[in-house]
Amino acid sequence: MTKSSVGGPASRIAHVLAVCLLAAGCSLGPAVEVPPPPTRLKVLMTDDWGSRPAFLAAVKEFEETHNNVRVDVERLPIRNMAEAVRSQVVAGNPADLVQWHAYAAGAQGLAEPVEDLWERAGMQPAEFFPGAVADVRWGDHLYGVPLDINALVLFYRPESFDDANLAEPSETTTFADLEGYGAAIKAAGGTQKVIALANSYWAAYGWVKANGGELVTVVDGKPEFTLDSPEVVETLSFLSRMIQQGYAFAPVGANSSADSLAQFRSGNSVTHASGSWDLAKLDRETLGTSYGAALMPGGTTGQTQGSVTGGSSLFVPKGSQNRELAFELMRTITADRHALRLAKEERRLPVRPRVYLDPFFDDPVLDVVLQQLETAYPLLIEAFPEAASAWDSAFSDVMRNGADPATALKAAQEKAERAPTNPIG
Repeated sequence: MTKSSVGGPASRIAHVLAVCLLAAGCSLGPAVEVPPPPTRLKVLMTDDWGSRPAFLAAVKEFEETHNNVRVDVERLPIRNMAEAVRSQVVAGNPADLVQWHAYAAGAQGLAEPVEDLWERAGMQPAEFFPGAVADVRWGDHLYGVPLDINALVLFYRPESFDDANLAEPSETTTFADLEGYGAAIKAAGGTQKVIALANSYWAAYGWVKANGGELVTVVDGKPEFTLDSPEVVETLSFLSRMIQQGYAFAPVGANSSADSLAQFRSGNSVTHASGSWDLAKLDRETLGTSYGAALMPGGTTGQTQGSVTGGSSLFVPKGSQNRELAFELMRTITADRHALRLAKEERRLPVRPRVYLDPFFDDPVLDVVLQQLETAYPLLIEAFPEAASAWDSAFSDVMRNGADPATALKAAQEKAERAPTNPIG
């Protein structure tokens, strides 16, 4: 009589098959490969950039050409960007890419140097405007990629000058000429003012540069502040005098750039110191007349000494785990094709001169902006937050409260000299 064994080979095979079929993840069919979760790039953009169609198109293109990479965009007001990045870096959880001023982020220890990635990508500083490169350079390092650029220039209403029998602003216009415009309009019984001044310490620096002044000089990473230099005092004295004499509208709010544009658009002021971003507004919301542009008026020299660059740059925050991917995203966002679209749709000016070969830029107003870019540089005092705050407070006190320029600037100089130069350390 043959005995069957419960522990025999046949029963053991049946038992193993049953266990496999019941166990999670065990299958008799082919193994299914589960893809890894996507790499997510965290991006901080200013609120006026993060929703723009051209920017979103660049992000979409990047995701389509980088398998299993997703870009998460958060938008912040530019005034909050530095503090947000600083908090993330200190907490050890930084974003991967940020829009702000890479030179200031580098100066404050918030950004990763990327000159090795420039070299690997075959990028050269010579392909950018000098002011754009200055926005990403600090000391011996490059800390990002320029995104867009503009310069403070003087827009004006030609018919207002014709009506007053005055010569239109030109490259030889001086501060004294602007005062002369105001006196002539007032003497003729006109109600217009020469300009509506914005409560903008960035724009104020453009006036300082036009007068040959400077707020800070940096040598080997060390600042030498000159907030109370004769050129700076003279500039704020001129702007203050324009208000006191009734030739200029004083700033009416903490951030009055929109108010100054409104005064110009309505015809209440005959000039408007601003940048290329206002060109789209002037085109969409027609003045009912033409407008022109001139270089920033010179101070006592009879010719402008320069201006301030606006715009921004992109950088990789200190401690990012996706440095190389973030740099590739920078390159996509700043590619010529996207830069040209941004110029056409938003008047955000490209940082590479070669893009201006497109017929779109055949515009006399843009020609003036491009000419001004040759002598325009960033507001370097932003690398030193407490000193920048001192400059901002002094300018606002003079413009809005009628403070004595020399006294306000002396106090600002003393505050800047006492301030720490490395907010991280």
